[in-house]
Amino acid sequence: MGAGVSYFGSRILRHVASDMEDLANRGFTGVLHTFSENDLNYYREQMRRIVEVSHDAGLEVQIGPWGVGHAFGGEAESLFTATHPEVGQVFDDGRRVGAACPNQPAFREFMRSWADAAIETGADRIFWDEPHWAHPTQFGLPPERWSCRCERCQELFSERFGEPMPDELTPEVTRFREDSMVGFIRELVGHVAARGVGSTVCLLPLTEGPQGLSDWSQVASAPGLGILATDPYWKFFDYPADEFVGSFARRVRSLADKCGVGAQIWIQGYGLGPEDEADIHAAVDAARRAGVDDLWTWAYEACGHMSYLKTREPEKVWAILTEALTHPAP
Repeated sequence: MGAGVSYFGSRILRHVASDMEDLANRGFTGVLHTFSENDLNYYREQMRRIVEVSHDAGLEVQIGPWGVGHAFGGEAESLFTATHPEVGQVFDDGRRVGAACPNQPAFREFMRSWADAAIETGADRIFWDEPHWAHPTQFGLPPERWSCRCERCQELFSERFGEPMPDELTPEVTRFREDSMVGFIRELVGHVAARGVGSTVCLLPLTEGPQGLSDWSQVASAPGLGILATDPYWKFFDYPADEFVGSFARRVRSLADKCGVGAQIWIQGYGLGPEDEADIHAAVDAARRAGVDDLWTWAYEACGHMSYLKTREPEKVWAILTEALTHPAP
C-alpha cells in the first residue's frame, strides 16, 4: 500500500526537510514535488537538494511540470508562452492564447529540456500531470470553444487528411487532437525512458468533450511508462465520490493490468471541509475496492496555505486525509 501527497510553496530547505519528516512520520511513502518554470529558471539546484532531503526521509519522489507551458495541470504561470507567443494554441474563433501547442516543435524541444532538468534533480519518476489542450474558460472564452488551429496543427491535419482543417469539431478533428496529445505524451515518456527514468502519466478524468481522451490504451501502452494515473476529484466535477472515483479506478486498474504498468489514483484534498469526511473515506475505499492501492492526494496539509483552493478548516481535513490514506481499510 502506497500513500503520497503533492508538495509546493516552500523552497527553504530546512522547512521542506521538516515537512518531509512529518510526512514520513504520518505514514506517507511518497511525495510529488512540483517543478514549475519558475523553479526551472531560479531554483534548479535547490530542487536537487529538496529531492535529496525527501529521499533522506525515506520517501519516494515524483516530480511534475506544474503549469509548464499552460499545457499541464497546475496554478503556476508560464514564462515560456509569454516569451514565445508564436507557439500558443489558436482557438476555433481565431484567438491565439498563452498555452503552448503540443504539436509545436519548439515547445516539444522545451519540454525535453525541462525533462532533462527534472531528471537531474534525482527524482524517482517524472509525473506528467494532466497534459491537456487549452481550456477556453481559463482565457475568458465560452466553454464550447476548442483548440488548436495554429499553423502547425493545420499543416499536420492537411498532410494527414488531404484537406484543410475545418473550423468545426468534426470527427476527423477530434481524432487528430486525440492522436496529437497521445503522440506528445508518448514522446515525453520515451525521452525520459531513454535516460533510464520512469514516468507516471496522470490523465484528466474525462473521456468525452474537447478536454477528454476517449481511448486511454495508447497512453497506457506507451513504451517506458511505469504508472498510469488519474485524478477523479469528485467535488470539483460535482459527482458522487464513490461512483466517480470507483469508475475511473476500475478503468486505470484494467488498463494497467493489460499493459503491465502500475495504477495510481489521486484523491481530492482541496476545496473540501470537515463535513466531507464521509466522501473522503468513500473515495479511498472505492479506489481500493477497484484494486488500486497506490493512492495520492493534492496536496500537503490539504492546501491550507493556498487561498485559491479554499480548503475550510484545513487542519481537520488534513487529519482526515492522513487517516484515510495511510491506514488500510478494516
